[in-house]
Amino acid sequence: MRNSTRTDGVQSTLDQLKVGESAIVSGICSHAAPHAPEAQLTEISRRLKELGFVAGESIRVLHRGYFGGEPVAVRVGQSTFALRNFEAALIGITK
Repeated sequence: MRNSTRTDGVQSTLDQLKVGESAIVSGICSHAAPHAPEAQLTEISRRLKELGFVAGESIRVLHRGYFGGEPVAVRVGQSTFALRNFEAALIGITK
């Protein structure tokens, strides 16, 4: 069973937000990608947290790519990042 930092207030994940919508990060949901190796998920989760995707942080979707909606441009605090849909699906949010 995968170890998860998901909190009880999670309503959705970042990949479900539409352009222009805002939310609050509630945690990293490593169980959202059951096909990925545990070591890879741990590394991605660590990097997302280092970038500022931590519980309580405000986020906003700025733009999505044209083909498949990837990458997703997201503002976290005063920084903007481009995430793959796989990475966005790991970020739990509340609206």
